[in-house]
Amino acid sequence: MSAAASSQQPAACSLQPAANSQQPTANSQQPAGLRSRLILFAGRTSQALARLYFDIAPLLAADPRLSVAWALIPGSRFESGSYEFAEGAGIDLLPWTASRRLRPALVITSSPDPCLYEVDAPVLSLPHGAGHNRLRPELSGVSGLSPEQIQGPNGEVPDFMALPGPAAARRLAIDCPTAVSNAAVTGDVCLERLRTSAVRRDDFRRALGVEPHQRLVVLSSTWDQNALTRSNRTLPERLLAELPMDEYRLAFIPHPNDEVADTPRPTGFLRPYLENGLVMIPPEEGWRATLVAADCLIGDHGSVTYMGATIGLPVLLAAFGFANMPRESPLARFGRIAPRFDRSTPAAPQIRRAIESGPVDFDYADALAEPDTPPSARITQRACELLGIEPAAPTGPEHLPTPDLLPRCLPTSAWHCRIDPEAATWSRHPASVPSSGPGHLVADLACRDPRLRDSASVLLLHRDPVPASAAVETLRSILDKQPVCRVASARTAADEASVVIRDGMSLRVRTDPRRMDLLPSALYAATAPDGSSPLRLDAVHALDLLRRFDPGLALLAAEDRP
Repeated sequence: MSAAASSQQPAACSLQPAANSQQPTANSQQPAGLRSRLILFAGRTSQALARLYFDIAPLLAADPRLSVAWALIPGSRFESGSYEFAEGAGIDLLPWTASRRLRPALVITSSPDPCLYEVDAPVLSLPHGAGHNRLRPELSGVSGLSPEQIQGPNGEVPDFMALPGPAAARRLAIDCPTAVSNAAVTGDVCLERLRTSAVRRDDFRRALGVEPHQRLVVLSSTWDQNALTRSNRTLPERLLAELPMDEYRLAFIPHPNDEVADTPRPTGFLRPYLENGLVMIPPEEGWRATLVAADCLIGDHGSVTYMGATIGLPVLLAAFGFANMPRESPLARFGRIAPRFDRSTPAAPQIRRAIESGPVDFDYADALAEPDTPPSARITQRACELLGIEPAAPTGPEHLPTPDLLPRCLPTSAWHCRIDPEAATWSRHPASVPSSGPGHLVADLACRDPRLRDSASVLLLHRDPVPASAAVETLRSILDKQPVCRVASARTAADEASVVIRDGMSLRVRTDPRRMDLLPSALYAATAPDGSSPLRLDAVHALDLLRRFDPGLALLAAEDRP
């Protein structure tokens, strides 16, 4: 399509540059004699559009001969999620009826549908999940390969089908043999990006708030009736409360459909936990970087679980929907051999065993092949052939971006602490809702739940520094207003804090910032077990106690209240 032709399109059908690109639109000036060819990216759901936007569009973005438009294929009950994704991505998402008038030179889709042939352009089709595995009652074969999806009204089939692995090729020969001659096993660009981005693992872990000594456990759920969160919606909150926070960081990857379905949304029912240390990233992007950063994955039959296992993550299955897939499919075979997460036993020992055992031994390449010619190069080459142009300079896939947390995700601000001052050992577990737990309750004043603050035996003012000159007075005021609290602490500098004990002494210390939240609990634990008597320690004994937890601690000031 020439630039002049594009400029005559209806205003509603504005064209957009490819994702994250500086390429011109069809309305931009082009060098003399250079024709602009329009690519129409089409998807039915937010995850289908996301696959095109993040994985495929950037492969073509730098080519000045190309412009792109985006269209929504009708028919999904999750349509609202597609528009939400498009708005966030800056895509002008056209209804399919408007896209028919664009006269594209090529349609690239991750949602095969008979309507795609209405625009009278070559069609390039690829999956938006980890292979083709799902059965649906309205289809005669597996989703993505069934003739009801890939054939047009006159028997048309895609001009090229990029298949992720040999299993898809075998299944296509069964479900729609007329399409076999136009298909080839290319591998999956998503997996390619996961592999090439492994060098950024440390960056991703830092972005997710994972300390070097911590294990990142990822919990992933698909969206159908057999999904992990459908069979046990409380598993994220259970794991957050059960896993020691000094040893583990927990991230939850929900399916995009869950945020637009009629069932309760994860960002709603998990809000108290998101505000107390649970990590959740936007579902369309960020999940792959989270997999690269992870140490263990607890999942189900969703694509995220299979992708994670493919790149070598130890996996535990907490649910699996065998009824929705052919028995011989790679996903079903994986589900039969992968270890299970036992909800009736403690989680931490299971996770430790899974990490020690390593990846599940399985032939992942049957579903997700990794050929010598990478999928990004093969798909780009075929797209250019269908456009009738020579490929531009080779462009590999982009590294995965640093993951962003949802704005609602906040650091842990309340926890149960079990501590032994004599042995200098401790265990801390997030307390996101008022409930009994091991040891005593600690809360930072940044905690949004007043019930937790009012029930805490130890209160912290550690998020923002308090002037050292005002710290003791501020802490005694807190103790006056919070009758349950017995020890209060305020950070006065990056490595300094003041601690006040009810009816007792105040201390100002210089300490390792990583131990600052722990020291007030050590002092609290030294009080009478029933909390009936004040802590009576002089500075020497207090210093000896605290140095069991931080040998380098320095006492800067001490005052015994009469």
